[in-house]
Amino acid sequence: MSTTPFFKTDCPSCGAPVEAYSATAVTLVCGYCNSMLVRQDDSIVDTGRDSALLEDFSPLQIGTTGRYLLRGFSIIGRLQARYDGGVWNEWYVLFDDGHNGWLSEAGDLYVMTMAERLPESAPKFHDIRAGFSTLNHNGKQFMAADVREISLSQAAAQGELPFRIQGETVSRVADWRCENLFLTLDYAEAEPQAFVGRTVKLDDLYLAHTRSDDQIRETAGRLKGSRQAEDCPNCGAPVHWVNGMAEHIVCPSCASRLQASEDKINLIEANHMRQAQEKLFMLPVGSKGRLKNRDYYVMGAVRYSETDAQETFDKMFGMATHALVPESWWVEYLLYHPQHGFNWLVQTEDGEWSIAETLNEWPRLNQYNQPQGCEKLYDYGGRVEVAAGAFYWQVRQGDLNYYTDYRQGSGKLSATLSPNELAWSKNTPIRYDEIVQAFGLTQSRAPQYTANMRPDGVSNGLRLLMVGILLLVNAPAWLMMNSEQMFDESMIPTIIGIAFIWFLGRSSDDD
Repeated sequence: MSTTPFFKTDCPSCGAPVEAYSATAVTLVCGYCNSMLVRQDDSIVDTGRDSALLEDFSPLQIGTTGRYLLRGFSIIGRLQARYDGGVWNEWYVLFDDGHNGWLSEAGDLYVMTMAERLPESAPKFHDIRAGFSTLNHNGKQFMAADVREISLSQAAAQGELPFRIQGETVSRVADWRCENLFLTLDYAEAEPQAFVGRTVKLDDLYLAHTRSDDQIRETAGRLKGSRQAEDCPNCGAPVHWVNGMAEHIVCPSCASRLQASEDKINLIEANHMRQAQEKLFMLPVGSKGRLKNRDYYVMGAVRYSETDAQETFDKMFGMATHALVPESWWVEYLLYHPQHGFNWLVQTEDGEWSIAETLNEWPRLNQYNQPQGCEKLYDYGGRVEVAAGAFYWQVRQGDLNYYTDYRQGSGKLSATLSPNELAWSKNTPIRYDEIVQAFGLTQSRAPQYTANMRPDGVSNGLRLLMVGILLLVNAPAWLMMNSEQMFDESMIPTIIGIAFIWFLGRSSDDD
């Protein structure tokens, strides 16, 4: 496993480069002047359980050229919008034929769209629900995929844009999907604007003049920090509290115990929490490995608790306030390649591993909004317990998602629903020894992927109901029989029937 760091900063004392393996590291120590730096992200210091935000990770830049649907284009402008949950880029493109469009970049999703007339059946913004609302346009049925009303701040512009940048504004946007087709309704004005296009992969755009890996690391991996070195009042030696106790700092030279301020205590506790989190993740955040012939950085890791599906759904949409009881757990690792973008590695409590890829092209759905030709496996909920490292959106402790998995060959298709978004991903099993080899792990405990995927079994409640119906149906006949007739003619078949019903589906539960 390579440990070449992706993140870095400059020491404010001597100017030397200081490297970090995780974007959520609380403290860094300069190897030249021994000064200690403290990250300046208040949200991390406050909780120690939320992720950092990966910014400006794009290989695109003004001047990048490419081809889309046999037409050449150049990127001539950029709008980078920030909101409370993340950052996304809108690249303004000029085609060789004089038309223009937008290449939208949101995490691992790229979309090329152009302005089009507003659909006659366009709904009001507040009537749209991600994962439920549908819209017919040009003979295609679109489903609402992302619906947000967000406050934009610190919007940054580069190059040429077809409008004037305002101050802090409220944006109301609904994105709709139909396989690889994409429809955006922008409700910023009194009359909504429509943009229609399709999802794309950068590899299919024949791009030239993109940013190099080093240029990407210089922006996406740049951290902010401030010097927090102190001198011991007893011996004068520099004191760091990286490994100090919560309320006291121990001088490494004279072992004096020094009192810490309240603010510093909070930082120390956050630092200890981040160090403890390393034990939760089999793949260290910041490590580098070679998987499927590509070098990836482990940018972030998030641990989920599996929760009851219906209870999670009710809590997500404000229909319940009860606490969710964890039933299991899994971990998702965000992998990043500067030129090829993001992928996910998923590790389950059972030791199974898979590669998950967000689908640019949605599966074809039937009338029940389920992927055609795929057997439904199960529904379940997920709650974020802790997130470390950096993601292309803000991952927060307590975030809830509702999942539905479908069998597709030896892998799965998974629909992930949140209050604002519906996304589809494809999960492909991968052997644990491939993970070991890719990231240089020790194989002391090497579980194998069993692809143990079965539909949900019959619930206990349904079995009890079926037993009750069987008893109710036979009760009148039993009342007309004497004891010998009851045992000979009815009781034995009934007992066999009850046993069959009760154990129906138990094999699925046991597995």
